[in-house]
Amino acid sequence: MIFDIQRFSTHDGPGIRTVVFFKGCPLACPWCENPESQAFERELLYKPQHCINCAACLDPSLGGAMRRGPEGAIAVQRGVEPLPALAEVCPSLALRLAGEEASPEAILARVLRDRAFYEKSGGGLTFSGGEPLAQGQALLDLARLAKAAGLNTAMETCLALPRESVSPLLDLVDHWLVDLKHTDKETFRDVAKGDLDQILRNIETLAKAGVDLTLRVPVIPGFNDSEAAMGAILSFAAALPAPADGRPRRLDLLPYHDLALGKYSALGRDYPYPPGLRLEAGRIEKLAELGRASGLAVTIGG
Repeated sequence: MIFDIQRFSTHDGPGIRTVVFFKGCPLACPWCENPESQAFERELLYKPQHCINCAACLDPSLGGAMRRGPEGAIAVQRGVEPLPALAEVCPSLALRLAGEEASPEAILARVLRDRAFYEKSGGGLTFSGGEPLAQGQALLDLARLAKAAGLNTAMETCLALPRESVSPLLDLVDHWLVDLKHTDKETFRDVAKGDLDQILRNIETLAKAGVDLTLRVPVIPGFNDSEAAMGAILSFAAALPAPADGRPRRLDLLPYHDLALGKYSALGRDYPYPPGLRLEAGRIEKLAELGRASGLAVTIGG
């Protein structure tokens, strides 16, 4: 189950890449910039301001995921699984279906359309999400096909799964882009609803294996932007086994933004942060300097 295939990406590994977004994630980070990635099932994103009231989506053959409310407005019937055909019926693009079942072979065929760009730029295929590791066998099948086709591969992951989900991919993934959100397990459990110990162990496993590893830290106001919280994150990163190439450990600081606010509304969900919330001016630069002082190669924005 995927929810997007994004071509010509330049921020998800080296070179020009195609990013395959897997749907479903074991975490529930409230700032997630792809909220349509969190659930494992298909979902409808609906923007009523774009609706022209043509009622095409109300056709009974489409399964009843759309309805007309008591005041006549068209709305989503949440809890009813949307049929794939709904993705094609809205002429004003008020509706978008997040969730498409596709075989690894079909996905790879779409990725290979841009092989020439990968070869020229040193790019390739990036697995992202959601959490690609949560669809273990499908991911493994796709990764094996990609390597057999000679593609460079990258993995964007939160590593919030057992080590057994990670180990089979060590020889199939060329670049690991791993979220490191916190080092306090209670705070992490309360906010992101995950097992931090498991994540930290997986990061240590990757570092010890000598893979090409970049840590990515979303800097979230009130969650991990304090010097104490960020200092602990940077200390953990700096204490990992040194990269095999002898260069400093890479770490990206990703400043908080609310660009996904409209997606939450389209999913019928409340966004938990106030509109316009931003990090204090100069804050991210100060945190970057702390990381560099720890011996890390820190960039802002990835």
